[in-house]
Amino acid sequence: MAGVQVRHPVSDTAALVMLWANQYYQHNPLIMAYLQRLDLESGRSLFQHYNCICPWYSEVIINRKHFISNTVRSMVNSTPGKVTILNLGAGFSPLALELSDLLTTNCHFIEIDENGMGLKQALYPDLVPDRCGFISSIEADITDGPSLERALAHDNVGHLIVIMEGLTYYISREEMVGVLSNLSGISRQQSIVFEHLKPCRLIREERQFIPGKIFSHVRDYTALDRMTTYSEKEIRDILPVGFTCSYYDMDVMEKRRTGACSYFVTPDSGWLSVSVAVRD
Repeated sequence: MAGVQVRHPVSDTAALVMLWANQYYQHNPLIMAYLQRLDLESGRSLFQHYNCICPWYSEVIINRKHFISNTVRSMVNSTPGKVTILNLGAGFSPLALELSDLLTTNCHFIEIDENGMGLKQALYPDLVPDRCGFISSIEADITDGPSLERALAHDNVGHLIVIMEGLTYYISREEMVGVLSNLSGISRQQSIVFEHLKPCRLIREERQFIPGKIFSHVRDYTALDRMTTYSEKEIRDILPVGFTCSYYDMDVMEKRRTGACSYFVTPDSGWLSVSVAVRD
C-alpha cells in the first residue's frame, strides 16, 4: 500500500539492545525516526526473558551508551584538525546519528560490521541529508587484517577514535590482539573506547547471578564456545606500546549520567566496564 513505511528486520540480539536503550533514545527525534524504520520484534522474547532476571537491566545499557557517546564527543571537541570515528561491530547502533551534529569535512564516521551496513547507508540520506556524506557504512570482517586495512584506506585519518561497544565479549582475546595490532599502524594519534565484560571474580557475589544467567544464555543462544572477559590488567597487557589507559566501572558511568549511584553503589556491583586508552 502506498505510504506505508517498510520496517527492516533487525537480528534478535541487536534488537534486544535497542529495546533496552529505548528510554535513552526517547528524547532524540532523529534516532526515534531511525528506529521507526526498523523492526525490533525479533528481540522481544529475549527482552522479556532477561528482564525477568533483572528488571532494571536497561540501566546498564543506558549508562554504557551515555558514557561512550559523551566520551567520544569530548574527544572530538578537544581535537584540532581531522578526526575519524571508527565504530567496530556497529550493527544497527544509531551512534552515527547520535553524533551526527559533530560530522563535517574534518570529522568522519566509519562503521564496520559483517552484515547490514548497506541498509544503514541507504537510510542516512533521508535521515541526515546534510551529514550523510560524512558517514561510511562498510561490510567487512574486523578480525581480518587486510579487510580492516582496506576499509580504512584513507589518505588522512587524523585522530582515530575507535569504539568497541557490545563487541569484545564475542571475539577471542587472540583476535582482539590482532585487531588492536592492525589498527595501531593506521594513525599515530589514536584513542580506543573499549567496553567489556568483567571476570566473575571482580563482581560482588550477590550480583554475579545477573551477568551469569544472561551472558551464559547469550553464549548458548549464539552458539559461542565462551564469552571473553577482561580485567583492567588484561586490557593494559594487550594494548599496543605507547597507550595510556583510564578505567571506568559502572558506578562512575551511572553517576556521570544521573548524578548519583542508585543501582551501582561500588565498582564491584557492575559487570560491564569501559577502558579509555589514548596514544598521543
